[in-house]
Amino acid sequence: MPERTVHSIVLRRRDVGETDRRLTILTEESGKMDVVAKGARKAASRLAGISDPLTVARLSIAEGKHTAFITQAQPMSSFRGLRMDFERLSLALALVELYAAVCPYEQPFPEAFELLQVSLAQLEHHERPLVAMVWAQVRLLQETGFFPQLDRCIVSDEPLTEGDPFLSPHAGGYVSDFAAVSYTDRYRVRAEILYGLDKMVPLDEPPKQFKAAEESLLALFPFWRHVAETPLPANDAYLAEIRHSRIV
Repeated sequence: MPERTVHSIVLRRRDVGETDRRLTILTEESGKMDVVAKGARKAASRLAGISDPLTVARLSIAEGKHTAFITQAQPMSSFRGLRMDFERLSLALALVELYAAVCPYEQPFPEAFELLQVSLAQLEHHERPLVAMVWAQVRLLQETGFFPQLDRCIVSDEPLTEGDPFLSPHAGGYVSDFAAVSYTDRYRVRAEILYGLDKMVPLDEPPKQFKAAEESLLALFPFWRHVAETPLPANDAYLAEIRHSRIV
């Protein structure tokens, strides 16, 4: 079987058979891939350590007729700081869930690979991980071409004027009150949230402070749900915590 070597980050894993794991990985060279780590669930397996989500590794992959298999693995990083903090780990797992949902299979996407590495490092070390998460999501939406139009109405191209404007994932961003009647998925968000998200797009790293981080994540999630078209349980879980804390 032909082999190739890739630099990878594990996005998710699923148990298959009695001892194997199927991994969804993001690679620098080939984009998103599904690969099988045979025997990875055995305690003594050399592949056990590299099959956890968030693990960065250099992998040798053999291409079978229908499945790709990991033949060799060299761990490079596991973001230990994330694994020692429940909030940071929850956010990191939610972030790689988004990458798994929106990155295309078998299409080289080195920019996304680099962005994910930087984003995970920011989630690991930033003083306010929620701010790092907002930045990471904004940059991923922008990198994949899904960032919503927030400064002008997507229908009429009129500038944002409302204090509490409507957003519509189906429309692709801000819709004026007049245009919003055509979109059943519309919901209101404070205008300052949209201004703040727009200003974050060109930043190479998250700002130190961003007061509306929680509200911004809640505002972005309907767009992720629309784009992903698949369940996002890790994101649902941490957003449920945010909603609960805001009520309490």
